[in-house]
Amino acid sequence: MKFKFDGVGRYIPILVIALVFGVLLGLQWKSPPARPATVPGIGHESGVLAIKRLEAEQEGLKESIGQLRGQLDKYRRELAASTEMLKEINAELERQKMIAGLLAVEGPGVQVTLDDSSIRSVSAAADASDYLIHEYDLRDVVNLLWMAGSEAIAVNNERIVATTSIYCVGSTIMVNDTRLSPPYLIQAIGNPIVQEDVLRNPAYLKEIKQRAELYSVQFKVDRQGMLTLPAYKGGFPIHYAQLGD
Repeated sequence: MKFKFDGVGRYIPILVIALVFGVLLGLQWKSPPARPATVPGIGHESGVLAIKRLEAEQEGLKESIGQLRGQLDKYRRELAASTEMLKEINAELERQKMIAGLLAVEGPGVQVTLDDSSIRSVSAAADASDYLIHEYDLRDVVNLLWMAGSEAIAVNNERIVATTSIYCVGSTIMVNDTRLSPPYLIQAIGNPIVQEDVLRNPAYLKEIKQRAELYSVQFKVDRQGMLTLPAYKGGFPIHYAQLGD
């Protein structure tokens, strides 16, 4: 008996293709699924960690800023204290410079005028020195003015200071190594009432007052509402003194 496959033979290729396709589908179904590009949850965790790190850095910066502000406030306080101290030092320095005669000053006081006698013709037997103003006359007046509480003194605009010397060279008087000539204007800042009372007191300056009466040597005292005395312009030579321990 013979079978005929003429009709079935036509479908063999289709069946083979279907079989192969089925096998492929089966293999595809059994293979593990492809891994996604990103695992769910990992990106979120990285963002949280980044935020925490930034927050920690921010806290560190805040702490640093706080410390810097504290240091700045400290420096400002120290600067203010230094500035205040500097002001006090400068004020004291100015006061000491004024006391030392290194600053021009002004104030009330007296002016004492000393001049040689107005008598120009004297006898040969007379002592010419009786008619002249001497360096010791200036020294006596200056010392008396200090005793009267004067705060600043000048002779012919030469400021009297601790190192001032008043001495005679020939017929002239030297003050602060400056040659002066009469009339001698001794100006002193202080209480003019006290100064004048002391200067006019008969117990003081007896010699010059006597010569003023006998030989017309000029000795004149005038109160002054306002005097302006210049600063001392010389130096302070120190040869032997040095700072102590």
